[in-house]
Amino acid sequence: MAYGPPRQVSSVHRIGDRIQIEAREISRFLSSPAGRRMRGVLAGAIILTAPAIFRIPGLRRYPLIRALEFFGGAALIVRFAEALRDWERSEQGPITIDLD
Repeated sequence: MAYGPPRQVSSVHRIGDRIQIEAREISRFLSSPAGRRMRGVLAGAIILTAPAIFRIPGLRRYPLIRALEFFGGAALIVRFAEALRDWERSEQGPITIDLD
């Protein structure tokens, strides 16, 4: 059986709808009280362990890890964790990814 473009487009739209619904649900959870607590704990753990991660000898042999360390990777990871901890949901429309 040959699959024509209409069937492929409809399956892409179904996947896109599913992704949109999941992103909305994740956003709702992360803005709930339990999500705020989880974000705080996760961010705290990342902030505490980020400098130590770049000191692990087994990881330092990889060029990507060395490059991240050179460019201040621990500070970047800590900044990401702070942004995660301080994030608040804005009441914008749904996240839409146009695949056309």
